[in-house]
Amino acid sequence: MTEETNIVHIERPEAVETDVDTLVSIPTSARDRMREAMRQAGLSQAAAAREISISPSALNQWLQGKYAGSNEEIEAKVENWLSARGREDAAAGGLPAIPAFFRSPSSQKILDTLAYGQMAGDIVCIYGGPGVGKTVSLRQHRDTNPSVWIATMAPDSAPVVPALEEVAEAVGIKDASGGARKIARAIRRRVEGTRGLLIIDEAQHLSVAALEQMRSIHDATGIGLALVGNEAVYARLTGGTRASHFAQLFSRIGSRLFISRPTIGDVRALAAAWNVKGKAELDLLQQIASKPGALRGVSKVLAYAAMSGGEAEITVSALRHAWSNLGAQE
Repeated sequence: MTEETNIVHIERPEAVETDVDTLVSIPTSARDRMREAMRQAGLSQAAAAREISISPSALNQWLQGKYAGSNEEIEAKVENWLSARGREDAAAGGLPAIPAFFRSPSSQKILDTLAYGQMAGDIVCIYGGPGVGKTVSLRQHRDTNPSVWIATMAPDSAPVVPALEEVAEAVGIKDASGGARKIARAIRRRVEGTRGLLIIDEAQHLSVAALEQMRSIHDATGIGLALVGNEAVYARLTGGTRASHFAQLFSRIGSRLFISRPTIGDVRALAAAWNVKGKAELDLLQQIASKPGALRGVSKVLAYAAMSGGEAEITVSALRHAWSNLGAQE
C-alpha cells in the first residue's frame, strides 16, 4: 500500500528586468528629499546653502541631525526651497528649446570681423545698437575657436586695475593681484604665442588709460584685440580729444564694423530658427525688431509665444498675444 502525497507546484514569476533605482524608496523626510534634490541638481551643500540663505555649516549639521539651533526653522526654509525648486522644474518642462545661436547676415559679419582680428593679430572694433546679436556672436566665436577670451566690462571696470582683473579672470588667471604692472605681466605671459583673440565686450566703459593698457597687451604679445560695445566706443575713439588720447590706438584699428539695427535678413534667420515662415508672422516680427531691444525683444516674444500658444506652429495671433503680455505696444 502506497501512501499518496500531495505535491503542490508553485510557479515562479517570469524574470523581470528591474532598474536598481526603482528599488530605492522615494525619500519622504525633508532631509532625504533635500539630499535627493541636491544630487539631481548637482549642487554642493555650500551652493545649496547659499540658495536657501543659511550657512553651509548649519545645513551640514541639520542634514546629519546634529543641528543645535532651531531645526524647525531650518526645515521650514528647506521646504520652501524644495517647493520653489519643484515649481521651477515644472515650468522648465514647458519651456521651448531656445536657439542658442542662429547664423544671420549681421552675426556672420561679426564672426568674419573676429576671425580676421584673430588670424591677422590685428585690432578690430565692433559697435552698434543693443539687440543686434553682438554678444551671442562673440560667444559663438569663442566656443568654436581656440584661444579666444571674452572680458566683459562694467562701469566699475573703468580704471586700469579692475579692467586688468577682468581680463586676467577671462584668460584663466585666478585671484590676480599685485597692481597693474604685475597683473599685466601675468596676462602677457598667459596669452603670448597663442595666436589668440582677446575680446573686450562693453568696452565703452573703459577709461583712456584702460583702453591703452589693452592696446599694450596686444602690442607686446601679437594677439588679436576686439573692442566691442555700443556707439560710444567708436565715438570716443574718433571725437573730441582723439588726437591727444586715442591717436595711437585709433591708427592701429584694422577693421571697423558698425551694426545700427537688425536687418530683414537677421529677423528672417531668427524666425527660421523657430520654424516661423508665414508672411504675416514675419511682418510682425520685423515690426517688433524695429523697437528698442531689437532681436532680443523678438527672441523673447517667440519664446513666450511658443510656450503659451498651445499650437504646433507659432501663429501671428500667438505672437501678438505674447508681445502684448510682455508689455509692448504696437
